Amino acid sequence: MKRYFLACLILLAGLFFNSCKKEVRSSQICLHESSIDYLKRWAVEATETDVRDADGKLISHHITHPSGYFQINGDFTYNLFSDDAPVNGKWNINRDCEFVLNPTTAKERRFSVIRLSDDSLTLKQTVGHTTILQRYTAFKCPTLASLQFRWDNVFTLEAPYGPDTVFKAIYLKQPGYFKLNPDASYNLVMGPVNGMPPPPPLNGTWGIAQPGCLIVLDKRKVNERYFEVQKLTKDSLVIWRKDTIAKINYLQHYMKHK
Repeated sequence: MKRYFLACLILLAGLFFNSCKKEVRSSQICLHESSIDYLKRWAVEATETDVRDADGKLISHHITHPSGYFQINGDFTYNLFSDDAPVNGKWNINRDCEFVLNPTTAKERRFSVIRLSDDSLTLKQTVGHTTILQRYTAFKCPTLASLQFRWDNVFTLEAPYGPDTVFKAIYLKQPGYFKLNPDASYNLVMGPVNGMPPPPPLNGTWGIAQPGCLIVLDKRKVNERYFEVQKLTKDSLVIWRKDTIAKINYLQHYMKHK
């Protein structure tokens, strides 16, 4: 009887000890418990990639500064614009407090949240011996004044797409400029390319459309077009457009005219 009583005490102690242990989390920050609003659009700041050997020694460290943004929606969907075409999908937070994109699919990706503030978000993904840090800052919708300049063409990536895929982008360098005027008019002038004569200049009206901070040309007209602002700095502009008739995604890079 004494042995039975002692065994019960040991069992109860074990259960009590396990119940007091905190859940082991793979993420430093659990978004379930965050009081900071992360359900918004984040501008891509940088991507850092570290590759280590089996002993943990750093082999390579690489930093890139892609254009685009990462939008986390309250209906558990996301929009990612950081290439020549957008990526959409679903997200959730698992039991380990990891931020998961495309859960329970072949494209599932898990991230640890290692930084979150009102104006910054950093996600970490580890695959084998490779660690990827993705840094974001709060996205700021462009103002009319920030766009009212002449933007000279740098290059355009044209990516044809099909029902379920996006094909390799075609690099196109063509002289010309895109001028957004303070009176809500625009001028588009394109130069010759590959020996072909230039198209005629285009003139029309422009503005910013909501939601999405889109640049809209010739609103309520037959040739109405919308552009996603992927990146805007004091001297550069990157915009994206989908042509559903030609089945081509256009990623257009500009530099402010000097």
